[in-house]
Amino acid sequence: METIMYIHGYGSDGNAKKGQLLRKMLPDYHVVSPTFDYDNRSPWLIQEQIRETVEKEDVQMIVGSSFGGYQTLCATSFFSGKVWVINPVHDVENVIRRIILKDAKNGENAERFLAEYLDFNKRVFVRQSQLNQSALWPEKTELNFALSTDDELLGDHRPLLELFPRHNHVVWKDNSGHRFFRFEELDILG
Repeated sequence: METIMYIHGYGSDGNAKKGQLLRKMLPDYHVVSPTFDYDNRSPWLIQEQIRETVEKEDVQMIVGSSFGGYQTLCATSFFSGKVWVINPVHDVENVIRRIILKDAKNGENAERFLAEYLDFNKRVFVRQSQLNQSALWPEKTELNFALSTDDELLGDHRPLLELFPRHNHVVWKDNSGHRFFRFEELDILG
């Protein structure tokens, strides 16, 4: 049985509705959906947890949503297989400042959180984007996007596609919002 990994977004967990939808949609596949502690673990440790799960579970496909979509794009630095990202964060600094840190009560931890992500973003996300823009993007890494035309949280996703122009499929959906629960309308396995 092939394994698919779902990476949830910020403020969610491994038992989120999207992970459950994937299990229901793909009953012939083993869907793993670990919980990631985005608030208390560095992005480097999150990536290590993803890598360990990929290796342990022999993951053939990763599906990530929102902040999990960002983590999924970064995981292409070590994962080569089919990837689906749903409304992924691509401007991590803006999203962290605007959404995650706006309610942060501990300023020192909030600034450390942001600094870790800025360093990680520069060293991993930007590098993967540059690789994707070059002819060196690995053919085995099939990159697919599911994007809402009406994402009230992240806005316009077209700049993301400029960062990752070498992709296999882009599915745009109206009336989906940021949460995008329309998995059954995606040809994830195709």
